[in-house]
Amino acid sequence: MFARVTLLLVLAAAMPAWSQVEPSATGGATPTLDDTQMMTPPPVSGMPYPNFTGTETRSNYLDGSLNVNAAYSDNVAPGIAAQAVSDEIYWILPSVTLSKSTPRQKVTLGYSPSFSFYQHTSVLDTVGQSASFVFQDRLSPHLSISLQDYFLRTSDVFDQSYPFAGGNLTGVAQAPVPALIVPFVEQMSDTANGSIDYQFGRNSMVGGGGSYSTFSFPNPTAAGNLSNSDGEGGSAFYSRRLSGMQYTGLSYVYFRDVITDAQYAPFETQLHTLLPFYTIYFNPKLSLSIAGGVQRVGVAQLYTVQAFSSWSPAGTVSIGWQGNRGYFALSYLHSVIAGEGFNEALYSDSESASGGWKLTRTWNAAFEVSYVNSSPVTQLVNVLYGYEGGDAFTLGASLKHAMGEHFSAACGYDRLQENYPGIPFIARNPVSDRESVTITYEFRKPLGE
Repeated sequence: MFARVTLLLVLAAAMPAWSQVEPSATGGATPTLDDTQMMTPPPVSGMPYPNFTGTETRSNYLDGSLNVNAAYSDNVAPGIAAQAVSDEIYWILPSVTLSKSTPRQKVTLGYSPSFSFYQHTSVLDTVGQSASFVFQDRLSPHLSISLQDYFLRTSDVFDQSYPFAGGNLTGVAQAPVPALIVPFVEQMSDTANGSIDYQFGRNSMVGGGGSYSTFSFPNPTAAGNLSNSDGEGGSAFYSRRLSGMQYTGLSYVYFRDVITDAQYAPFETQLHTLLPFYTIYFNPKLSLSIAGGVQRVGVAQLYTVQAFSSWSPAGTVSIGWQGNRGYFALSYLHSVIAGEGFNEALYSDSESASGGWKLTRTWNAAFEVSYVNSSPVTQLVNVLYGYEGGDAFTLGASLKHAMGEHFSAACGYDRLQENYPGIPFIARNPVSDRESVTITYEFRKPLGE
């Protein structure tokens, strides 16, 4: 907590020092055509590709909604019970979002509690919550800042706030969904990021930032032999504009993750990642990014002499498109990951895609799909815990119909399928399917300039 607060305060302290102008787009957002201001390419921006159409772009508003959801799941105890346990589930999901933009900065705040009730397995009834904070500012014509914080506490991975709910694909070298998904077990995560970009020439930019994250299971007994972890890191990059819509550069990322409650001894993983990258904007709505380099990974059991280190390749390819009637994002990533419930670092290959289309004025369709395959970097986990690696597949699809100004109805399908033979908690009945119907009431209040 101290590291996260310190990170945000140090970055925010610089805010009043410069005059401010309208921030430019970052990440997968629509790029500026002003050739005097550079974009921050997706491999280093950390911003997600848009998960809404161009016609839905909005600012200066207060949004509120109330979702009432009824669903049927064919397995509410995957990895727990000897046989699949089906049940009907009811959710109440209120949410509020505040977005404020000025010629100097943009800030978005969001909060959403969730209340779930199970028809038969009432022991799974729970209350969850999620919150988000995003701040962007161009402190001067050539200096910009970005601060982000995401918090989630849930016992249901089908909650709309969970990472595999879509809309979080980026071009950076980090998996958009966890390699290990633990359904219907209480878990909590908090991730804070801060970055600064400085354009020191017409076609040259440097930047850097820091991050802090925590992942935990508030009820360790229910989570079996899965572990809590804390992570922290820093990054730096150089970007060069080759032409009006082409960028290249080099990024360096350091990440340290410590498993805080391992059975034998705390595991520490340190990652050093060096990635040259290339981004091309085919037009203001479509971009492609490629990054490939090396990672130095070091794994050790703290307070012991056991240690492991090696070099391995790393890379990512991502593409994002945002149109007036649809959007689409696709990414592939090969890298070493750490934390997220595992007791050690893992080699990971992940493919993810999300998209949506405005079928008519009142009908919208969306989907998200991901596949993650992982294997242990060393044999420490295999010896101590019997872990052998595995894979996870997620799929979600929805069809939404607007009924007037404030009401809408949607139907959806979600599937979670995991294969982790060395983790008994997950190996038993690892497949869960859910069909759902949602009624939503929404209101929006425009805010003054």
